[in-house]
Amino acid sequence: MDTSGRGALDLAVALREAHFRLKALARSWEEALPGGRALERRPLGPSWSYDEAPDQAAYGDGQAVQLDEGSVLLCELAVNFRAAGVDMAARITLETDGEDCVDLLTTGPLEFPDSSDDLVREIRRCLASLEQADLTAVLTG
Repeated sequence: MDTSGRGALDLAVALREAHFRLKALARSWEEALPGGRALERRPLGPSWSYDEAPDQAAYGDGQAVQLDEGSVLLCELAVNFRAAGVDMAARITLETDGEDCVDLLTTGPLEFPDSSDDLVREIRRCLASLEQADLTAVLTG
């Protein structure tokens, strides 16, 4: 086990990096829209939440891009920390008419992250998957 604190620092840096990558991704979507402008872009984090159980915490971050009066494109990262291990997911979804939600891309770790180094690597890999998604039809459609 790493007792130097380096793993915690690397994870904090990766989550900070994730925040700015999600923001840049949403900005690129906004710029790809006809006319180059969305109705609105707003942050969905970063935020931490804690359960009543002392060994659980959740981190969430993301961006929402209002495409038109009825459609919102979301990019999100969720990391759930538990004593039993960490789970995470990165996703792109399209909400229409405030009720319907279409999952365009969801990605998670290839393997259960056993260490902070593994988690940092998986966060970066999942964000790269979001950045490589081709949303041309959604953005121009």
